[in-house]
Amino acid sequence: MNPVLLLPGTLCTGAIFEHQIEALEAVGLSVDVVEFHHERSIGEMAATVAQRIPDNASVAIAGFSMGGMVALELARQAPERIAQLALINSNHHGDHPERRARRLTQLARTTDDELPGLIEREYLPRYLHRQEPAHRALILHMARELGIDCFRSQTMALASRPDASQTLRSIDCPLLIIGSTEDPLCPPAVQVEMHRLAAHSELLLLSGCGHFSTLECPEAVSQTLCNWYSEQ
Repeated sequence: MNPVLLLPGTLCTGAIFEHQIEALEAVGLSVDVVEFHHERSIGEMAATVAQRIPDNASVAIAGFSMGGMVALELARQAPERIAQLALINSNHHGDHPERRARRLTQLARTTDDELPGLIEREYLPRYLHRQEPAHRALILHMARELGIDCFRSQTMALASRPDASQTLRSIDCPLLIIGSTEDPLCPPAVQVEMHRLAAHSELLLLSGCGHFSTLECPEAVSQTLCNWYSEQ
């Protein structure tokens, strides 16, 4: 079976995949996490991932949210490096102009000390469906750990990201799309659209779950990934 690279989302570390790492390793898969810290574009992030893949090899990749966008960019640049691909609560569209303007305004007004407050006010209500205290605490801890410089870099990357519709049409490796019914950031309609664009894709929509499905529905995400990777 192919090694698995996990790609986290905005202001996320490998902690977001704790349950999935344990489950994938339990079925004998080799797992690694590629974190993003200073890359200022989705293309630079894809290059970081490519550097972690051995020469003349291909790997399985699972990308959460922004990590899925990075995975799609790698699929555009070097499709031969990806043997299997899973997109978890991700999005293939470029940034909407209104959303881009909002990102840049937030960035200009936010300092390192103010970052946790911004995440708590503006992001957590859209990240989590059930707002479990432990999940909120983890997301805030990751934001503090990565800090304002990482937030600036990732905000610029998201604001300038390309549309990946054509990439989805061209993907010929097995593709798994996982979304959530209560995800306002990457809603079910987007997941269905990606599934329609990608000929070799499977789609799973998790009910009663928000954007951070790896936290809110960890067993379902982990079991789906384990079964899917093992079956290919």
